[in-house]
Amino acid sequence: MTRIEQPLVSIITPTFNQAKFIAETIESVLTQTYPNIEYIILDDGSTDETQQVLKEYGERATIESQKNMGQARTLNKGWAMARGTYLAYLSSDDVLYPDAIARLVNALEADPTRVCAFPDCDLIDEDSRVIKRNVCRPFDLCDLVVKQECYIGPGALFRRDAFVKAGGWKPELRLAPDREFWIRLATYGSFHFVDATLAGYRMHPRSISYSDVSEQTSMEYLNVLDHYFAGHDIPPEIHSRKDEAYAHALFILARNAFRSGRISRGAHFYGRACKLHPPLRGMGFKLRLARQVVSKPARIALHRIRSLVKG
Repeated sequence: MTRIEQPLVSIITPTFNQAKFIAETIESVLTQTYPNIEYIILDDGSTDETQQVLKEYGERATIESQKNMGQARTLNKGWAMARGTYLAYLSSDDVLYPDAIARLVNALEADPTRVCAFPDCDLIDEDSRVIKRNVCRPFDLCDLVVKQECYIGPGALFRRDAFVKAGGWKPELRLAPDREFWIRLATYGSFHFVDATLAGYRMHPRSISYSDVSEQTSMEYLNVLDHYFAGHDIPPEIHSRKDEAYAHALFILARNAFRSGRISRGAHFYGRACKLHPPLRGMGFKLRLARQVVSKPARIALHRIRSLVKG
Protein backbone atom coordinates (compact mmCIF):
# COMPACT_ATOMS: atom_id res chain seq x y z
CA MET A 1 0.00 0.00 0.00
CA THR A 2 1.09 3.58 -0.54
CA ARG A 3 1.49 5.99 2.34
CA ILE A 4 -1.94 7.52 1.64
CA GLU A 5 -3.60 4.08 1.59
CA GLN A 6 -2.07 3.08 4.91
CA PRO A 7 -4.16 4.17 7.92
CA LEU A 8 -2.89 7.24 9.74
CA VAL A 9 -1.54 6.47 13.22
CA SER A 10 -1.51 9.29 15.78
CA ILE A 11 0.96 8.92 18.65
CA ILE A 12 0.82 11.29 21.63
CA THR A 13 3.79 11.86 23.92
CA PRO A 14 3.15 13.93 27.05
CA THR A 15 6.36 15.04 28.73
CA PHE A 16 7.26 16.67 32.00
CA ASN A 17 10.91 17.18 32.98
CA GLN A 18 12.25 14.25 30.98
CA ALA A 19 14.99 16.07 29.06
CA LYS A 20 17.36 13.17 29.67
CA PHE A 21 15.17 10.66 27.83
CA ILE A 22 12.83 12.57 25.50
CA ALA A 23 15.20 12.67 22.49
CA GLU A 24 15.54 8.88 22.48
CA THR A 25 11.76 8.54 22.73
CA ILE A 26 11.19 10.92 19.83
CA GLU A 27 13.82 9.27 17.64
CA SER A 28 12.20 5.89 18.24
CA VAL A 29 8.95 7.23 16.75
CA LEU A 30 10.51 9.15 13.88
CA THR A 31 12.51 6.10 12.76
CA GLN A 32 9.54 3.73 12.58
CA THR A 33 9.33 1.66 9.42
CA TYR A 34 5.62 2.49 9.20
CA PRO A 35 5.40 5.65 7.06
CA ASN A 36 2.04 7.24 7.94
CA ILE A 37 2.43 8.59 11.49
CA GLU A 38 1.21 11.81 13.05
CA TYR A 39 3.36 12.56 16.09
CA ILE A 40 2.13 15.03 18.72
CA ILE A 41 4.38 16.00 21.64
CA LEU A 42 2.92 18.04 24.49
CA ASP A 43 5.30 19.60 27.01
CA ASP A 44 3.31 19.77 30.23
CA GLY A 45 5.09 22.69 31.88
CA SER A 46 8.63 21.30 32.06
CA THR A 47 11.17 23.34 34.01
CA ASP A 48 14.29 21.44 32.90
CA GLU A 49 15.92 21.45 29.43
CA THR A 50 13.01 19.68 27.74
CA GLN A 51 12.04 22.66 25.59
CA GLN A 52 15.58 23.01 24.25
CA VAL A 53 15.53 19.35 23.22
CA LEU A 54 12.12 19.71 21.57
CA LYS A 55 13.31 22.65 19.42
CA GLU A 56 15.37 20.17 17.41
CA TYR A 57 12.21 18.38 16.27
CA GLY A 58 9.85 21.25 15.45
CA GLU A 59 9.71 20.40 11.74
CA ARG A 60 9.19 16.67 12.23
CA ALA A 61 6.43 16.60 14.84
CA THR A 62 3.61 18.73 16.19
CA ILE A 63 4.95 20.24 19.43
CA GLU A 64 3.10 22.40 21.95
CA SER A 65 3.97 23.68 25.41
CA GLN A 66 1.41 24.37 28.11
CA LYS A 67 1.02 25.02 31.81
CA ASN A 68 1.17 21.83 33.84
CA MET A 69 -2.15 20.00 33.90
CA GLY A 70 -1.17 16.37 34.46
CA GLN A 71 -0.70 13.30 32.31
CA ALA A 72 -4.35 12.33 31.80
CA ARG A 73 -5.55 15.80 30.78
CA THR A 74 -2.54 16.21 28.51
CA LEU A 75 -3.20 12.89 26.77
CA ASN A 76 -6.87 13.70 26.35
CA LYS A 77 -5.88 17.03 24.77
CA GLY A 78 -3.50 15.24 22.41
CA TRP A 79 -6.06 12.66 21.34
CA ALA A 80 -8.57 15.47 20.69
CA MET A 81 -5.99 17.03 18.32
CA ALA A 82 -5.22 13.72 16.60
CA ARG A 83 -6.51 12.83 13.13
CA GLY A 84 -5.51 9.18 13.00
CA THR A 85 -7.61 6.08 12.41
CA TYR A 86 -5.51 4.49 15.13
CA LEU A 87 -4.39 6.20 18.33
CA ALA A 88 -1.53 5.53 20.73
CA TYR A 89 0.55 7.15 23.44
CA LEU A 90 4.20 6.80 24.31
CA SER A 91 5.59 8.05 27.60
CA SER A 92 8.55 10.39 27.23
CA ASP A 93 10.99 7.93 28.78
CA ASP A 94 9.91 4.81 26.86
CA VAL A 95 10.88 3.72 23.34
CA LEU A 96 9.44 1.87 20.37
CA TYR A 97 11.53 -0.52 18.33
CA PRO A 98 11.55 0.15 14.55
CA ASP A 99 8.83 -2.27 13.38
CA ALA A 100 6.43 -1.67 16.28
CA ILE A 101 3.76 0.42 14.57
CA ALA A 102 3.85 -1.62 11.35
CA ARG A 103 3.30 -4.87 13.25
CA LEU A 104 0.53 -3.40 15.41
CA VAL A 105 -1.35 -1.87 12.48
CA ASN A 106 -1.21 -5.21 10.68
CA ALA A 107 -2.71 -6.90 13.73
CA LEU A 108 -5.62 -4.46 13.88
CA GLU A 109 -6.21 -4.48 10.14
CA ALA A 110 -6.38 -8.29 10.20
CA ASP A 111 -9.45 -8.41 12.47
CA PRO A 112 -12.02 -5.61 12.83
CA THR A 113 -13.22 -7.04 16.16
CA ARG A 114 -9.88 -6.12 17.71
CA VAL A 115 -10.01 -2.70 19.39
CA CYS A 116 -6.45 -2.76 20.69
CA ALA A 117 -3.15 -4.39 19.80
CA PHE A 118 -0.09 -4.25 22.02
CA PRO A 119 3.38 -5.84 21.91
CA ASP A 120 5.71 -7.56 24.30
CA CYS A 121 8.45 -5.30 25.64
CA ASP A 122 11.76 -5.14 27.45
CA LEU A 123 12.25 -3.54 30.84
CA ILE A 124 15.16 -1.12 30.41
CA ASP A 125 17.17 1.05 32.78
CA GLU A 126 18.12 4.71 32.50
CA ASP A 127 20.99 3.81 30.17
CA SER A 128 18.70 1.74 27.92
CA ARG A 129 20.21 -1.53 29.10
CA VAL A 130 17.77 -4.43 29.24
CA ILE A 131 16.90 -5.38 32.82
CA LYS A 132 14.31 -8.01 31.96
CA ARG A 133 12.86 -9.37 28.75
CA ASN A 134 9.31 -10.40 27.83
CA VAL A 135 7.48 -8.54 30.60
CA CYS A 136 4.04 -8.39 28.90
CA ARG A 137 1.38 -11.07 28.57
CA PRO A 138 -1.87 -11.54 26.66
CA PHE A 139 -4.74 -9.37 27.88
CA ASP A 140 -7.16 -10.93 30.36
CA LEU A 141 -9.97 -8.73 31.69
CA CYS A 142 -10.48 -11.02 34.68
CA ASP A 143 -6.81 -10.72 35.67
CA LEU A 144 -6.98 -6.95 35.25
CA VAL A 145 -10.10 -6.47 37.38
CA VAL A 146 -9.71 -9.25 39.92
CA LYS A 147 -5.96 -9.71 40.32
CA GLN A 148 -5.07 -6.08 39.55
CA GLU A 149 -2.52 -7.29 37.00
CA CYS A 150 -2.02 -5.16 33.89
CA TYR A 151 0.56 -6.41 31.41
CA ILE A 152 0.09 -3.78 28.70
CA GLY A 153 3.29 -1.81 28.25
CA PRO A 154 4.46 0.84 25.74
CA GLY A 155 3.19 0.72 22.19
CA ALA A 156 -0.48 -0.15 22.61
CA LEU A 157 -2.48 0.93 19.57
CA PHE A 158 -6.27 1.29 19.60
CA ARG A 159 -9.07 2.24 17.24
CA ARG A 160 -10.30 5.81 17.24
CA ASP A 161 -13.98 4.77 17.01
CA ALA A 162 -13.65 2.57 20.10
CA PHE A 163 -11.82 5.36 21.94
CA VAL A 164 -14.65 7.78 21.16
CA LYS A 165 -17.17 5.32 22.62
CA ALA A 166 -15.10 4.55 25.71
CA GLY A 167 -13.96 8.12 26.43
CA GLY A 168 -10.51 9.27 27.41
CA TRP A 169 -8.48 8.88 30.56
CA LYS A 170 -10.02 10.03 33.83
CA PRO A 171 -8.09 13.14 34.94
CA GLU A 172 -8.61 12.44 38.64
CA LEU A 173 -6.56 9.24 38.45
CA ARG A 174 -2.79 9.30 38.91
CA LEU A 175 -1.79 5.67 39.47
CA ALA A 176 -4.42 3.76 37.53
CA PRO A 177 -5.68 5.86 34.59
CA ASP A 178 -4.37 3.41 32.00
CA ARG A 179 -5.79 0.23 33.54
CA GLU A 180 -9.14 1.93 34.16
CA PHE A 181 -9.17 2.96 30.49
CA TRP A 182 -8.35 -0.56 29.32
CA ILE A 183 -11.27 -1.90 31.37
CA ARG A 184 -13.67 0.48 29.60
CA LEU A 185 -12.14 -0.06 26.15
CA ALA A 186 -12.50 -3.84 26.50
CA THR A 187 -16.28 -3.36 26.40
CA TYR A 188 -16.04 -2.64 22.67
CA GLY A 189 -13.92 -5.51 21.38
CA SER A 190 -10.94 -7.77 21.92
CA PHE A 191 -7.30 -7.02 22.73
CA HIS A 192 -4.62 -8.68 20.65
CA PHE A 193 -1.16 -9.46 22.04
CA VAL A 194 1.57 -9.30 19.40
CA ASP A 195 4.04 -11.85 20.68
CA ALA A 196 7.15 -9.92 19.67
CA THR A 197 9.36 -7.55 21.64
CA LEU A 198 8.67 -4.18 20.04
CA ALA A 199 9.16 -1.62 22.83
CA GLY A 200 11.23 -0.68 25.86
CA TYR A 201 9.63 0.27 29.18
CA ARG A 202 12.06 2.34 31.21
CA MET A 203 12.60 2.15 34.97
CA HIS A 204 14.51 5.03 36.56
CA PRO A 205 14.44 7.14 39.74
CA ARG A 206 11.88 9.60 38.33
CA SER A 207 9.44 6.89 37.27
CA ILE A 208 6.36 6.30 39.39
CA SER A 209 7.60 2.81 40.35
CA TYR A 210 10.29 4.50 42.44
CA SER A 211 8.00 7.01 44.10
CA ASP A 212 6.38 6.85 47.51
CA VAL A 213 2.62 6.75 47.07
CA SER A 214 0.29 8.37 49.57
CA GLU A 215 -2.61 6.45 51.01
CA GLN A 216 -5.05 8.87 49.42
CA THR A 217 -3.56 8.23 45.99
CA SER A 218 -3.46 4.47 46.52
CA MET A 219 -7.20 4.53 47.17
CA GLU A 220 -7.60 4.89 43.41
CA TYR A 221 -7.50 1.12 43.11
CA LEU A 222 -10.57 0.79 45.33
CA ASN A 223 -12.32 3.69 43.61
CA VAL A 224 -11.85 2.12 40.19
CA LEU A 225 -13.43 -1.10 41.46
CA ASP A 226 -16.32 0.82 43.03
CA HIS A 227 -17.10 2.38 39.69
CA TYR A 228 -16.69 -0.88 37.77
CA PHE A 229 -18.92 -2.99 40.00
CA ALA A 230 -21.56 -0.26 40.06
CA GLY A 231 -21.95 -0.72 36.30
CA HIS A 232 -23.97 -3.13 34.22
CA ASP A 233 -23.16 -6.18 32.10
CA ILE A 234 -20.32 -7.37 34.32
CA PRO A 235 -19.21 -10.85 33.20
CA PRO A 236 -20.46 -13.47 35.72
CA GLU A 237 -16.96 -14.90 36.20
CA ILE A 238 -15.79 -11.46 37.37
CA HIS A 239 -18.87 -10.52 39.40
CA SER A 240 -18.59 -13.76 41.38
CA ARG A 241 -15.04 -12.77 42.40
CA LYS A 242 -15.86 -9.27 43.60
CA ASP A 243 -14.48 -9.82 47.12
CA GLU A 244 -11.29 -11.25 45.67
CA ALA A 245 -10.90 -8.18 43.47
CA TYR A 246 -11.17 -5.83 46.45
CA ALA A 247 -8.77 -8.05 48.38
CA HIS A 248 -6.09 -7.73 45.71
CA ALA A 249 -6.61 -3.95 45.61
CA LEU A 250 -6.15 -3.82 49.39
CA PHE A 251 -3.04 -5.97 48.96
CA ILE A 252 -1.61 -3.19 46.75
CA LEU A 253 -2.52 -0.59 49.38
CA ALA A 254 -0.67 -2.69 51.95
CA ARG A 255 2.39 -2.90 49.70
CA ASN A 256 2.44 0.86 49.09
CA ALA A 257 2.06 1.58 52.80
CA PHE A 258 4.91 -0.78 53.74
CA ARG A 259 7.12 0.73 51.03
CA SER A 260 6.54 4.19 52.49
CA GLY A 261 7.32 3.05 56.04
CA ARG A 262 3.69 3.15 57.22
CA ILE A 263 3.91 -0.24 58.88
CA SER A 264 0.69 -0.14 60.92
CA ARG A 265 -1.35 0.96 57.90
CA GLY A 266 0.25 -1.73 55.79
CA ALA A 267 -0.71 -4.35 58.37
CA HIS A 268 -4.23 -2.91 58.49
CA PHE A 269 -4.75 -3.17 54.73
CA TYR A 270 -3.18 -6.62 54.55
CA GLY A 271 -5.50 -7.84 57.32
CA ARG A 272 -8.55 -6.50 55.48
CA ALA A 273 -7.37 -8.16 52.27
CA CYS A 274 -7.01 -11.53 53.99
CA LYS A 275 -10.50 -11.33 55.48
CA LEU A 276 -11.98 -10.81 52.04
CA HIS A 277 -9.84 -13.48 50.38
CA PRO A 278 -8.20 -15.88 52.91
CA PRO A 279 -5.75 -17.41 50.36
CA LEU A 280 -3.79 -14.14 50.64
CA ARG A 281 -2.62 -15.38 54.04
CA GLY A 282 -0.60 -18.06 52.29
CA MET A 283 3.18 -18.05 52.36
CA GLY A 284 3.39 -17.42 48.63
CA PHE A 285 1.53 -14.13 48.92
CA LYS A 286 3.52 -13.12 52.01
CA LEU A 287 6.73 -13.70 50.09
CA ARG A 288 5.38 -11.73 47.13
CA LEU A 289 4.51 -8.84 49.42
CA ALA A 290 7.95 -8.90 51.01
CA ARG A 291 9.66 -9.08 47.62
CA GLN A 292 7.65 -6.17 46.24
CA VAL A 293 8.37 -4.05 49.31
CA VAL A 294 12.10 -4.79 49.23
CA SER A 295 12.44 -4.35 45.47
CA LYS A 296 11.99 -0.58 45.60
CA PRO A 297 14.88 0.26 47.98
CA ALA A 298 16.96 -2.34 46.15
CA ARG A 299 16.42 -0.54 42.83
CA ILE A 300 17.25 2.81 44.42
CA ALA A 301 20.44 1.41 45.99
CA LEU A 302 21.49 -0.12 42.66
CA HIS A 303 20.94 3.20 40.91
CA ARG A 304 23.10 5.00 43.48
CA ILE A 305 25.88 2.46 43.10
CA ARG A 306 25.82 2.81 39.32
CA SER A 307 25.84 6.61 39.62
CA LEU A 308 28.91 6.45 41.88
CA VAL A 309 30.68 4.08 39.48
CA LYS A 310 29.94 6.32 36.49
CA GLY A 311 30.94 9.41 38.50
